[in-house]
Amino acid sequence: MTFQGFVYLVLLAISCGYASIFGGRTGKAGAAIFVAASFLTLFAATRDPSFLTASVGVLLVDITCLLALLLLAMNSNRHWPIWAMGFQIAAVISHIGTVLAPGILPKAYYALITFWSIPILVVMVAGTTLDRSHERQQRGHS
Repeated sequence: MTFQGFVYLVLLAISCGYASIFGGRTGKAGAAIFVAASFLTLFAATRDPSFLTASVGVLLVDITCLLALLLLAMNSNRHWPIWAMGFQIAAVISHIGTVLAPGILPKAYYALITFWSIPILVVMVAGTTLDRSHERQQRGHS
């Protein structure tokens, strides 16, 4: 495992743990989506590790993650799943860009599709924190 991979797994564990504990139903569901997507992506990437062309397996995981976030956003009163969807859309579009421009360097393709995983985790933690703050304020004014 690379150092970047290790750091990502640590960030995944911390952010998903935080969301699971403090984020209620939406946080638990979002954390489950991101943990599942991360490990499914790891599995799909090991099946085709070259990234010379668009990775169909990773693309399918990213599309499934996007659909799961859509369902989460539609069934939640939280706003962060919508922001997470925006980043996930960017990840899916990165795959499409590689299909349309097949000459892209494998490192650039890999960087494009993996970049969005960090902002998604940040949005989940920030959204959970803001939701907790808002709920405390509401209880204080009731």
